[in-house]
Amino acid sequence: VSVDEIGGIPCTTFVRDSVEQTKVSTIVLRSSTGNHLEDLARAVENGVNIYKQTTRDARFLAGGGSAELRMAAHLKELSLRTPGLEQYAIMKFAEALETIPRTLAENAGQDTTSTVSNLYAAHASGSVNHGINIDEPGTADMVERKVLDHLVAKKEAMRLAAEAAITVLRVDTIIMAKQAGGPDPNRGPGR
Repeated sequence: VSVDEIGGIPCTTFVRDSVEQTKVSTIVLRSSTGNHLEDLARAVENGVNIYKQTTRDARFLAGGGSAELRMAAHLKELSLRTPGLEQYAIMKFAEALETIPRTLAENAGQDTTSTVSNLYAAHASGSVNHGINIDEPGTADMVERKVLDHLVAKKEAMRLAAEAAITVLRVDTIIMAKQAGGPDPNRGPGR
């Protein structure tokens, strides 16, 4: 046990000299600004959380917008077989899923329309692991490039997205069911 100074701040340091495996580690982060330090802390926390999730469930799937595009394609097919207003809701949810690969392509400086079209074509030809390639224009096999998303995190994100969409639809239904406010024409002044 010693007291060391890190960045002008005294810190108590515990050093274990034995070769025993420990379950506790400390990471010291420093930064020039508070915002940058918060970003670093969030990145470390995300890394630790994904590691914890991986130890519980080690299943991954292709990243780069591949999974979202595949789900969007399946939902578009389902919407064509679904009658009524449900068809419109399913189609809009599929379009919302498309925003992930579109945003990836846009952030990579690519033409979003052609890149997403090429991605749909790759998936239709059986290359279902293809996603947005941010290194070069176009698409690439995300599994080969080791660009993976954790299945549990993806499932949780989809569950939360569906819940948000359902909540918006419920609020719209409530608002549409209520009569508009305003003066009562049957009621005169002072009554």
